[in-house]
Amino acid sequence: MSKVILHIGTEKTGTTSIQHLMSHNRQALLAKGVLYPNLGARKDAHFDLVNSVHPLDNGGRHMEFLGPVTQPSCFLWDKLEECINEHPNKTIVLSAEHFSSRLREKALKYINDFFNKLDIKPEIIIYLRPQADYIESSYSTEIKAGSPKVFKKVMEQYQSQAFRYDYKQLIDLWADFFSKDSIKIIPYEKSSIGDDIRLNFLSNIGVKDISGLNLSKAKLNEKWSNPMLEFARLANARMKDITGQERLNFFAFAQELIDTKLAIKHTQLMTEEQYKEVVSFYRVSNDALCKEYLPHRSDLFLDKLKTSPFRDSESTASLTHFDFMKIVYEIFKRNQK
Repeated sequence: MSKVILHIGTEKTGTTSIQHLMSHNRQALLAKGVLYPNLGARKDAHFDLVNSVHPLDNGGRHMEFLGPVTQPSCFLWDKLEECINEHPNKTIVLSAEHFSSRLREKALKYINDFFNKLDIKPEIIIYLRPQADYIESSYSTEIKAGSPKVFKKVMEQYQSQAFRYDYKQLIDLWADFFSKDSIKIIPYEKSSIGDDIRLNFLSNIGVKDISGLNLSKAKLNEKWSNPMLEFARLANARMKDITGQERLNFFAFAQELIDTKLAIKHTQLMTEEQYKEVVSFYRVSNDALCKEYLPHRSDLFLDKLKTSPFRDSESTASLTHFDFMKIVYEIFKRNQK
């Protein structure tokens, strides 16, 4: 019988790197007994599989960043069933961080019923990132996607996003539909995953021999400095007519200018007080999760705080308006050549 592994996220835990590795090594992995199936228009990850059941928990809406859905909700799940039946004795790996970030009770019941029908008990892998890091990284993604939101607004909202940042609630939800012993929780920190999240993932899906795999790293989700994030935020609010590749080129040149012409002080987005507030808010929940699901660990997260300094204060500017105009002027000069 086929073995099925669901890699459900969470977001901002190296999922893109994992999916790039898996999708670019399909044939080599198949030779090792691991199938990473093509399901839907997206070839890197299984977003379309998630999207097909997304409406069940989201007012009938599909995921906004994917193309129009033309098939019924069961279409891709039927394709998955065919894939499972055609590959007995293989380990079938499905990966999409939106399994955890977008789906709730109705979709999880659908998925559970699907695997029960096939008499399969899927194994679930989920990586969890320290909440303060996750909040900062999520904010960065929002800005890259076009948001003009200030970081202060994020700090006003994070406590209400239970299934995103309260890992106990998220894991308990999945445990309601899948047995607790089928859920593998891996803290997203160096002491748990090592230097390369991809190697950790391969080990956890049973691939011990990495010979024949292409492990070259693509430039994925490059981290922006705080001044670059602030420049992009201001640009998002003022330059809504710049879209697509033109927007990407604009920000790529702006990043080059910011890195070369400004004296960047690398800091976290949070102040020390904000960081302590986040850690304190999730302490009880994290401890309860650790006690119930990871009893061999003393704490959910063991590694020390990152070395980059905290932001001096909430009002400390990451980028002054003068520097913003300076960068815009440099871009203007380039376009005049």
